[in-house]
Amino acid sequence: METPVMVSATLAEIYLEQGYIDMAVTIYTELVRREPGNKAYTGRLSFLKKQCKADEKKGVLKNFKKLWKR
Repeated sequence: METPVMVSATLAEIYLEQGYIDMAVTIYTELVRREPGNKAYTGRLSFLKKQCKADEKKGVLKNFKKLWKR
């Protein structure tokens, strides 16, 4: 998936709210690449990746609403 030219945590959260989890992960990955010391970005990316793995095992995204509320 291609990274948008303009990236921000706000944009990632908007994508997440709209159900575009892959785009949110892509944006957070780029944000972490740009600011590796930003603990908010690294923490959010880690959480999203773990949540995606857990949801993949279940076969659905049942916990979607919990993702963007944290």
